[in-house]
Amino acid sequence: MGATAARGQAVPKNVEDAINEATNFVDWVPDSDFYPKENAKQALDKGKLCVESIDDAAGKGLAASTVVDTYKGKMTIAEAREMCVSVRDKGGKFFGELTEKEESVYRPFRAILTGDKLRIYNDRLKKYKLYGAGGKVLKTPEEYRDSILWCTTGVDREGIVPVWSVDCWHFKGMAMVGTVTSKTGTGDTAPSSAFR
Repeated sequence: MGATAARGQAVPKNVEDAINEATNFVDWVPDSDFYPKENAKQALDKGKLCVESIDDAAGKGLAASTVVDTYKGKMTIAEAREMCVSVRDKGGKFFGELTEKEESVYRPFRAILTGDKLRIYNDRLKKYKLYGAGGKVLKTPEEYRDSILWCTTGVDREGIVPVWSVDCWHFKGMAMVGTVTSKTGTGDTAPSSAFR
């Protein structure tokens, strides 16, 4: 690619690369994306890096009128910076909105859980369906708080016969008691007796 100004000024490779990385998100539409949060974060990061790279190079003498050849065509460094700001801001807006939407679901649970329950919830269980004794689905923050048993379940259908598994955490109040227990058996669903 390469870029020069009227004075023959070259655009540093890292700046050119940062601009091109950000151009990938110029036409990005979060509503039609399978991974909107991940791509919003990338747009935020790529746009931010682009702006920082341009600003750093400008501080070292790169002229705003320097033309750079990008994946979106030729543009001046000033135009590229505007584009990068737009990508950064769009990514930041959607990443913030999606993060807040996700966090609003978790907030009531985090407000009521403490100790080991909160740690385990945050580390791994906030995105799983949890079951209590007998396989009863835990739905509310109060059910999570009051249950002395948290279990997850799954089925492996890769073999000749399906094999279910259940992993359970036992609690006294908010403190975990013992270690995670695991049970397995054949079939598509675990029996209620596995959730204990």
